[in-house]
Amino acid sequence: MEDIQFENEVDSKIFDIIVVGAGVAGSAFAYSLGKAGKRVLCIERDLSEPDRIVGELMQPGGVRALRELGMEDCLDGIDSSLVFGYGIFKQGKGTKLSYPKDSNGAIINGFSFHHGRFIQKLRLRASSCENVFMVEGTVSSLIEEDGIIKGVTYIESKKKDNSNENKENGDESNNTAAAATTTTTTTTTNNNSNNKDSIKEVRAPLTVVCDGCFSNLRKSLVPENQPLLTSTFVGLIIKGVQLPFQCHGHVFLVDPAPILMYRIGSDEIRVLVDIPFKCPPNSELKEYLETVTAPQLPESLRESFLYALRNSPLKKMPNSRLPPNPTPKPGVLMIGDSWNMRHPLTGSGMTVCLSDCVILSKLITQSNPAINFTDRISMEKLIQKFTIQRRPLASTLNVLAGALYKVFSASNEHLRKACLGYLSLGGEFSAGPVALLSGLKPKPHILAMHFFAVAFYGVLKNLFPFPTPARIRRCYQILCAASDIVVPLLRSEGVLKYIQNICIILRLTK
Repeated sequence: MEDIQFENEVDSKIFDIIVVGAGVAGSAFAYSLGKAGKRVLCIERDLSEPDRIVGELMQPGGVRALRELGMEDCLDGIDSSLVFGYGIFKQGKGTKLSYPKDSNGAIINGFSFHHGRFIQKLRLRASSCENVFMVEGTVSSLIEEDGIIKGVTYIESKKKDNSNENKENGDESNNTAAAATTTTTTTTTNNNSNNKDSIKEVRAPLTVVCDGCFSNLRKSLVPENQPLLTSTFVGLIIKGVQLPFQCHGHVFLVDPAPILMYRIGSDEIRVLVDIPFKCPPNSELKEYLETVTAPQLPESLRESFLYALRNSPLKKMPNSRLPPNPTPKPGVLMIGDSWNMRHPLTGSGMTVCLSDCVILSKLITQSNPAINFTDRISMEKLIQKFTIQRRPLASTLNVLAGALYKVFSASNEHLRKACLGYLSLGGEFSAGPVALLSGLKPKPHILAMHFFAVAFYGVLKNLFPFPTPARIRRCYQILCAASDIVVPLLRSEGVLKYIQNICIILRLTK
């Protein structure tokens, strides 16, 4: 793969927008704005290939957004695998769920891949845009004056500058009037004669924070909106085996929480084991996975799982939920995992953040007159439009991720059985939920309809063949469990308030 072009000298340059972070959201957003003529400075802490165990499966909705951004070919040349749907398994029985079909009758596909390879392709594409300047450095703080974010302070990486001369001598005559007011300053501190830390200050009318789930800037912008840890994914790679359904993601409903598997290379299958309680140290964790998890896997996968467990290091990733709250200060916006997260079981994260990039870049570049990012009223209008336009997709996928994770956990066994039975009915009973999952048909009210249809399916199954008092009581418990799962999620997303009220009036939840 080609080297990413990054710069160390930005002092004399003028920028329209600063992007903090060059992951999925940062790279895509920087490229979309640069392509539209905005001069963008993208600051990334480490431009080497990342090694993560999530962000490896992109739903069809994410592929569609990537195509709209003009970056779909970033999926080429990274040994990616086609994904046509999901398989859900419990105690050896599986249900195959396929994504919707296009107008020609072909199944619309997603992709799975090595996260790091995909990120490098995105960064390469962004850095190749003449209006995007990629810098390796650590943003330490935001510059705030009179309640307005004016830019950032960052510590420059000591890596050798490998930027090209085209950008160094780029024509600045196309800068907007707003950009002409920006400045950059540099302070250099000498630690010793051979080691210099360059602390730089760079300003622009708009700063976009997308520095990921471990964001350093989130607390300074939305201190009340911090991630809620729900579980931990433990990841490893197995080789030399085939999954039951080719070109499908697989969810195994084991105890106490589901296991996710999908292909990320020609002979590599990612395994993600969810640990819902406090994740133990690796020595105890390996014993747990060997004695509790492995026996619940299909025999065809068990030996490869145990081999990888004994011969490969375990990687962990915390899974958190973070509802989207607007940033209250002019001059700054947040997108990606720094602002909004959901459980990664459904692989929806990249779909949401890429869709956000599409929506926000259009609002910024197509606004007439140009948005004054330092004006509080103008920013409030921008955020309001952005929130309204993103809500159908983001709220659908956020609620779906949280609800499915709870339903697929052993603590809700009645709902888990009901969900698997409901999906096994086929037709619209499976096509509807999968269309929601794919990100192609995001409709919160359709999600709520299917969710409560699952609950009522469980009620009917429990009442059959005769409704005894114990079975009626169990049915009420199923409805209460369903309401306790979905109502807080709907409330955090600010959607379907009438359903929340109905559940409260019927005393199914608080």
